[in-house]
Amino acid sequence: MRTPSTAIALFALVALPALFSAPSAQATSFTCSARGDYVHWSDRCDPGDARLAITSEDDQVMLLITDRDVVMQLSNRTLHRVRRELRDAGREQNNVLAAAIVTAVAGTVRALLESSFVCHVSDLRDVTYEDGRLVFTGRNGRQVFGNVHVDDTDVTAAFSERDARRFVREFHRVQAGR
Repeated sequence: MRTPSTAIALFALVALPALFSAPSAQATSFTCSARGDYVHWSDRCDPGDARLAITSEDDQVMLLITDRDVVMQLSNRTLHRVRRELRDAGREQNNVLAAAIVTAVAGTVRALLESSFVCHVSDLRDVTYEDGRLVFTGRNGRQVFGNVHVDDTDVTAAFSERDARRFVREFHRVQAGR
């Protein structure tokens, strides 16, 4: 990712409910700033294919590790909620222009929701749990996934200590097997 600041549907998910009168909708934003070329977009990972999948304490984000990758994506629960809200927002439009805008934005958002932030295990020097948060260190010694937020919550600090430590142990097992 050459330009590391990425906002997944920040405008769409925050503005859509407000602009098109979906009073029950809950806006969600997912942002990630990562350094260098280590983090990239990929298709959403099936948690069943992971060696370990943990979910943040607020059930917004999943962190997965496979034999090859560390994957960060919206949780299944959040994904289903946002999909439902997008569908409902499209149905509620009486104005043709508003409906067209909602349809265009919703299509883009759906495509982004089916994606994940991915970093190859081989691009990470270490993963540790320090001061209540996961710390991902790249081969270059710089922090990877250093600024990931969902709804202003630091994702690296959003997992229970028990789950975070399990993730660190599993990372070390994967790394040792390489």
